[in-house]
Amino acid sequence: MLESALYHAAHRVMAEVYTLTDAEVIADLVFAHRRGAVVRVVLDPNQSYNQRAFVLLRTGGVEVRWYPVPKGVLLHAKIGLFDGLLVLGSANWTLSGLGVNHELDVETTDAAAVQTYATRFESDWAKSA
Repeated sequence: MLESALYHAAHRVMAEVYTLTDAEVIADLVFAHRRGAVVRVVLDPNQSYNQRAFVLLRTGGVEVRWYPVPKGVLLHAKIGLFDGLLVLGSANWTLSGLGVNHELDVETTDAAAVQTYATRFESDWAKSA
């Protein structure tokens, strides 16, 4: 589901992710950027595993920011908007989250859901550094 969404994204990718460690997903985000999509990613700074993803994404030209979560609080989202396709659910963007664990994700093209998330993302993006 996520791999296909990343592969087909032509214009925009807006993602907020608690844990991003899957090397293929990171590479696909960079590849989407190189294809010409505007790719923006918000990560949880308190999740140490995200440090590597942050560096790899930024080095690859992807816009990436840390969400300003207070200590003891999580940015626990696992959601991405790929053009008009919204993918969200319980899976962290990790090897185990995407291929080992029993997770539940859903995708939708519902215009109201897409717009609601896009608005929320823009707000979270503006708060992030």
